[in-house]
Amino acid sequence: MKGFKDVIILVLIATFAGIALSGVYLGTKERIELAKQRELQDALSKVCPFLEGEYEEVLFNHEGTDIQLYVVRKDGKHAGAGIKMITSEGFSGNITFLMGVDAEHRMTGLYILEHKETPGLGTKAAEKEWWGQMMGKGLDNFTFRVTKDKGDVDAITAATITSRAVTHAVGRGLAVYRAYLDQQLPVDEVIEPESDSDEAVAAEPVAADEQEVNDGR
Repeated sequence: MKGFKDVIILVLIATFAGIALSGVYLGTKERIELAKQRELQDALSKVCPFLEGEYEEVLFNHEGTDIQLYVVRKDGKHAGAGIKMITSEGFSGNITFLMGVDAEHRMTGLYILEHKETPGLGTKAAEKEWWGQMMGKGLDNFTFRVTKDKGDVDAITAATITSRAVTHAVGRGLAVYRAYLDQQLPVDEVIEPESDSDEAVAAEPVAADEQEVNDGR
């Protein structure tokens, strides 16, 4: 009889412990999600200087891939958007970042959300000192490739693969926003740019050179 009681006690202890751990997990998960949401809001305000209030979350399918857009409107017209990009071309895996695009299809900012790049090398992609060279650039006046691939972007020293990955993804992000406007909106719903620009075609991505010896890493 005593042995049976001991079993019951152990079962009850295990049950309560499981409930307690579940509560801790759910609480931690909620805090993590809230932290991510706050970071997203902060990132949007940094990459989208035209953001002055609310925005619309749009999941746009581009060439078979769902891309998260944060569309901003002013006076009923589109003023730009934040675009969440994920590239698998990073040196150590996926790189997730938020970029801003204005009504003239120009890159207005970049904020890296997640990455596993090499500290002191690939991590420099998060610094404006590097990505700032793409600020104000668009597909019609800039080639979003590193100079090693006959483009306009100076790669981070000893981190060409990371530089190439982010640069390609920025170019794709600009192409995504252009496609979104072309497919979803009539022309008169877009804020007119200050000056006309020639029609641009996104450059074809260059295959990543995975040879570390060529990358200098």
